[in-house]
Amino acid sequence: MKTLQNYAYLLVMVLFLVNCKTASEPDPTPVNAPKPQLIAGTLNKSWLVTSIKLDGVEVINQTKPCAKDDLLVFSADKTYERNEGATKCQTKDAQVYEKGTWELATNDTELILNKTARFKLLEITGSTLRYSVVSVFGETRELTLQAQSN
Repeated sequence: MKTLQNYAYLLVMVLFLVNCKTASEPDPTPVNAPKPQLIAGTLNKSWLVTSIKLDGVEVINQTKPCAKDDLLVFSADKTYERNEGATKCQTKDAQVYEKGTWELATNDTELILNKTARFKLLEITGSTLRYSVVSVFGETRELTLQAQSN
């Protein structure tokens, strides 16, 4: 349970992403594509967190500016990485600070990272990924991410 909480907390803290690219760029992923392709594209897909809600209250503004451009990159080979984006909180930090595997489960309603951290998929389109997790303290964290052009 502690591991799940750590992954959930890490995911929330790391995914406060704000990228410099415009959201108006067209999304090449077909609307009717399978969910794994919506998440990872045909090769890989980068996601930027645009909203974080804790028990329904928006908290993304509490995120450090250096973490707001971090990216979560899903690959079609079912691997993922967390990437510092353009701005690092510490200049000596590695650009890629986490790697692992991802999968969908429960009829594509759950996103699982590293076989342990489970997130409920609330919405998945070619341009929006929204999921939630309930912490061990009973708090519901909901994240909304927007696809970025690679």
